[in-house]
Amino acid sequence: MQKKKIKDYKNKEIEKNIKDKKQEKKIKKFKKIEEKISSLIKKKKKKKLKYYADINNIKKNNKKKIDLIKNNQIKNFLKSIVPIIDKIDKLIKISQNSNLTQNTIIEGIQLTKNIFEKNLKIWRIKKIDQVNIAFNHNIHTLQDKNINNNLSNNSTIKNIKKNGYIFKNKIIKKAIVTI
Repeated sequence: MQKKKIKDYKNKEIEKNIKDKKQEKKIKKFKKIEEKISSLIKKKKKKKLKYYADINNIKKNNKKKIDLIKNNQIKNFLKSIVPIIDKIDKLIKISQNSNLTQNTIIEGIQLTKNIFEKNLKIWRIKKIDQVNIAFNHNIHTLQDKNINNNLSNNSTIKNIKKNGYIFKNKIIKKAIVTI
C-alpha cells in the first residue's frame, strides 16, 4: 500500500511537472507574442513619426521654394520698372534745366515720379541716392571705369548719375556714381 501511495505520489508529481512545463511553454509563447506586438507598435509609431516629419519637411521645402519664386518674381518686376523710373528722373532733370512753358506736363511727370517712389517705400524698396558718403563696391558702380584702379578707401561720392535700388537686402541695381 505504501508502494502504491509512493507510486501515486510520483505519478502526481510527474503530471504536475508535465503541466508546469506545458504552462511554461504557453507563457513563453505568450511573452514572445507580447514582444512581437510591442515591437510592431513601436515600428508603427516610428513610421508615423517619420511620416509626419517627412510631411513637415515637404511643407518647409515648398514654403522656401514659394518664397524664392515670389522674391524672384518681385525682383524681376523691379528690374523691369527701374528703367522707367530712371527715365522719369531724367525727364525731370532735363525739364528743370530748361525753360519749358508747359508746367502742367512737368508737374504730371513729377506726380508720376512721386507715386512710383511712394510705392517703392510701401514695398520696402530702398533707393540708393545718397551723396557725400564713402564709395561702396557692393552698392555703387563708377561711371568712369578708369578711376576704378586709382580708387582710395576713403573716396567720397560727389554725384549720383543713376539711382540704385535694394530689395530685402539684395541689390536690384547698383547706383552709378562719380567721385
